[in-house]
Amino acid sequence: MTSALVRGERMARQRLVGEPFGDLVSCVGTLGAVQFQEFEDSLWSLARRTKDRPSREAIATEIAEGRLVRHHVLRPTWHVVRVEDLGWMLDLTADRIRAQSRPQLRSEGLLDDRDRLVDLVGEVVDAADAPLTRKEIGEALREKGVDLRGQALGHVTFSAELDKVVTTGARRGNWDTFVPYASRIPATDLDHDEALVRLATMYLAGHAPATAHDFAWWAGLTVTDAKRAFALAEVDEIAPVSSDGTTFVLSLFDELVIAYQDRSAYEVPIASGGTIDVWGGNLALLDGVVAATWRRKKSQRKAGPLLLELTPVRPLSSADRDRIDADAAAFIDHLDTPVDLQWKDAP
Repeated sequence: MTSALVRGERMARQRLVGEPFGDLVSCVGTLGAVQFQEFEDSLWSLARRTKDRPSREAIATEIAEGRLVRHHVLRPTWHVVRVEDLGWMLDLTADRIRAQSRPQLRSEGLLDDRDRLVDLVGEVVDAADAPLTRKEIGEALREKGVDLRGQALGHVTFSAELDKVVTTGARRGNWDTFVPYASRIPATDLDHDEALVRLATMYLAGHAPATAHDFAWWAGLTVTDAKRAFALAEVDEIAPVSSDGTTFVLSLFDELVIAYQDRSAYEVPIASGGTIDVWGGNLALLDGVVAATWRRKKSQRKAGPLLLELTPVRPLSSADRDRIDADAAAFIDHLDTPVDLQWKDAP
């Protein structure tokens, strides 16, 4: 397959082109898991793939109270998944995430006391009359004689997610809240191999074409397990689609790009060491290839609008910029707040 056809099939499976998903649950269910590291930008990732582009408030409510939940799973970062999928996904991936988190726990002096602290977090959240922010959990722990702040507190609540003690509730402003895991998430019982094949099947349905190495990266699995799952997973073929003519202003963590170990098809800027060279920024794609990066900035004027600043990574014609401006305008409209659009290299 040409790179344009690889990109096009991925776009079609993720409904960035063609008919959008009928609702948020079918969107997330097909993709399997949607990285949700940056909450506001990730709302747009779901909206643009879903019929009638649901509002930020509608998506946030579905995540806080409905069939979707935001949780650390697959890799040591936030994802949104269906509530019925979270349990078996944690069973499959939490051990490897715990192993990856041990150095941080050790550096904070928490490793030997980890399990006791997780239990205390559970007691605090269970006893609360309403969902608690991480700061409020820390305050309640101090009343019990345990002083955890900053990263130390974050590591412990993260561990409590992995252990199925807490999960997230409704956001309070820009802050996550936590509720008892069992109050939102149903129990599941899948053996390891069944869960492995189910996850591979979901991944291919929402991300093919992809390699076992891509899947191992996305799911946080060993390459050996990924290859074994790929040998058993099946995915329906779809008609060829090209990425030519497409324009997308996307979060850096959008599934179209972040879900693959090999991102060369998008010509993503790569720094020395192999990391994406736009951390803190996001991506604008023309014909499926990175054309610019973008970031939101506070206005230099008091009470002024936010600024969406675009920086080209290669020479762009005025027609190219017009295409990107049009897609950026759709994103700005979804934000439902005053935003000015500006090209960083503009005179």
